Amino acid sequence: MVNYFELMNVPQHYQIDIAKLQQTLRQLQSKFHPDNNLDASVAEQTLSLSANTDGSLRESIAKLSSLKPEQASAIINEAYNTLKNPDSRASHLLALKGISQSINQPIRDLDFLDDAMSFRIDLDDADSQSITLLSKKLTEWLNNYQLAFDEVYQKIDNSDAAEANDDALTKQAIDIIQKLQFLVKLQADVAKTTDELAQQNFDNDDDLYV
Repeated sequence: MVNYFELMNVPQHYQIDIAKLQQTLRQLQSKFHPDNNLDASVAEQTLSLSANTDGSLRESIAKLSSLKPEQASAIINEAYNTLKNPDSRASHLLALKGISQSINQPIRDLDFLDDAMSFRIDLDDADSQSITLLSKKLTEWLNNYQLAFDEVYQKIDNSDAAEANDDALTKQAIDIIQKLQFLVKLQADVAKTTDELAQQNFDNDDDLYV
């Protein structure tokens, strides 16, 4: 299994520096993007690395250099997208710990489901003012569950192999990931609604000049 944290040159923790992740993405893309390899082989580009390139990043480039540019670019993008999103980053951390129980089970927390349903109703009725408040509420909601997962993961990370697969800790971690997955999808819906409302306002402004 490819360790995306190692590949993207970020510490193997839940809380990561997104700016650092984006920086590594740009550096790796500059070496392996197919469009950048039309006139030079990956091997030639690897040899041309600057002397001050980070040692861990050099290791990542060396591992990727055996692949075709298209393959390397696909792995880089997959690693970036996995680590960028809070739900997939959490799942990847558990997978690296050998915890592979399915997280595709329905959420059983009735209080969470009630809150989610209320949020959906509010989102359906949102206008250009209320959508800002809903977006802020969702961000806080996501942040709380990210903090909750980080706390559970640290307990798993500090445990030995047997304790790391403890049913209580594992179930708690997976329960949080399920909720993170739901909230990440909800975040995409909020962004879509925000764009639609902005477009409606733009169209209405245009009507004033007709």
